[in-house]
Amino acid sequence: MTEQLRLRELLERLVEAEVRFIIVGGLAVIAWGHVRATQDVDIVPDPDAENLERLAALLESLDGRVEVEGDRLAPSTIRTFLKVGDRTLVSTRLGHVDVLQGLPQVPPFRQLDAEAESVELDGLTLRICSLDALLDMKRASERARDRDDLDALEATTSGE
Repeated sequence: MTEQLRLRELLERLVEAEVRFIIVGGLAVIAWGHVRATQDVDIVPDPDAENLERLAALLESLDGRVEVEGDRLAPSTIRTFLKVGDRTLVSTRLGHVDVLQGLPQVPPFRQLDAEAESVELDGLTLRICSLDALLDMKRASERARDRDDLDALEATTSGE
């Protein structure tokens, strides 16, 4: 499957499907003022069973396949992975969706939602994790990209 990176359309489809989610990761970094490239949409979904069902149905409709150790599993596995509540990376024809659940450095949906900001993007309202939550997640990470994001965000927010 050849994927095109069409993150705007992917976000539109998530909103149209009435999936409740908070954006974290690269798109949240951009929303908080550090412009950089990103190759996926990182989300923390509401773990409500009906919400996860809507998310699974949408990802399947986009020819989604769970990526595990370089392999792409059948679309039917999406529901199982989402119900387990662990991190699930799904490649779709619009790009990758990294569904973040059950990771110690990522707060649960309820906590993120209580502090999230609503952001308008060309008429599309999205929920972005708070800057404090984003900084905490970046601090808890060992990845070089996250350290770079942390430095840039802290410089941006301190007025440097």
